[in-house]
Amino acid sequence: MKEDKYLWIVASVVLFIIGVEYLFSRTKGKTIFRFQNTISNLLMGIFDRVAGLFMVPLIYFYYEYLYLNFALFFIPESILFFCFAVLISDFIWYFYHKAGHRINFFWGAHIIHHQSEDYNYSVALNLTPFQVIIRVLFWSLMPVLGFKPEVVLGTHLVIGLYQFLLHTTLIPKLGFVEKLFVTPSHHRVHHGSNTEYLDKNFGGILIIWDKLFGSFQEEEKEVQFGITKDVNSRDFMTSVFHYYQNLLFKMRQLATVKEKCLLLVKGPDWVPVSGEIKELPLYIEKGTYQYTRFSFQKKVYIILNIVLLFAVLILLAYLMNSFSFLQLWLIALFLLTSLVLTGKILEGLRFAYFEVFRIGLVLIFLWDYLHLFS
Repeated sequence: MKEDKYLWIVASVVLFIIGVEYLFSRTKGKTIFRFQNTISNLLMGIFDRVAGLFMVPLIYFYYEYLYLNFALFFIPESILFFCFAVLISDFIWYFYHKAGHRINFFWGAHIIHHQSEDYNYSVALNLTPFQVIIRVLFWSLMPVLGFKPEVVLGTHLVIGLYQFLLHTTLIPKLGFVEKLFVTPSHHRVHHGSNTEYLDKNFGGILIIWDKLFGSFQEEEKEVQFGITKDVNSRDFMTSVFHYYQNLLFKMRQLATVKEKCLLLVKGPDWVPVSGEIKELPLYIEKGTYQYTRFSFQKKVYIILNIVLLFAVLILLAYLMNSFSFLQLWLIALFLLTSLVLTGKILEGLRFAYFEVFRIGLVLIFLWDYLHLFS
């Protein structure tokens, strides 16, 4: 496993930007942060980074295998060729992103990013590692073309950073820039659930792909953020798995194997020949979710859990090679248990068993860690 010595810097910058956006929005009298939505977004962001620590080395080796065994060319490393690589990567991003919206099986991994009814920089963190697995399939083309694995991963970082900066309502339209590049205005449209905004503006850095392929939409009327029907939960596990659970629920209603398979590859709006099929009761009319008013003590407890999660994540990233295999998995399990526990608290569900299990993991880790040095 490879250590990430710089994750603490990235996390600090990201949280600082979110904090500045929150304070600035308050001075402008804008309510773009709600406690449950923001915490839910942060939980998903931590989950994505925990998985990333374990997945990125595997992705690198996969790209390296393709590069060494199937590369059609061997493209040299230079600033000029890296810029070319970013252009190719951005082109792939458009089709990957569009597939994430138009293929149910892929949408199940991407829908999480669109669930929040608030729109702010914390939404950019609302990702799932399942999406990364799908992403790798699309970017397999780049090492085959001859781009080195580190170059391919570098383009992911560039597009990821650029995309992060788009998730805000506080930056207005940017004039001439709008004609070439994806801007916060364009991306607000992409996150809209208004009928005219659905499946628009898939571009990562350049908006020209959307203009070229007919999916461009200007921001005109006020954007209604979120998905067309709200999810009646902010629980972590529900957020991760609800759409796949819904697909299984729908598949049971379909009579033929053909229709069951079509459900996975068709879009979310697909209706089978046999007629409309029901969705899980979990989905409710937009704007009807009842947000919980937490006591001061419970808010403090939730925030302390988030701080603890970030601290342990950064420690894991920084000292990854210092831990034994057992210790690594104990820490990872501690983080996942903490994510589930905090999600339960957000929904007012019982979490005592998870807390006991989490304490047990800490004790086992301490026993093993101290035992090695005794």
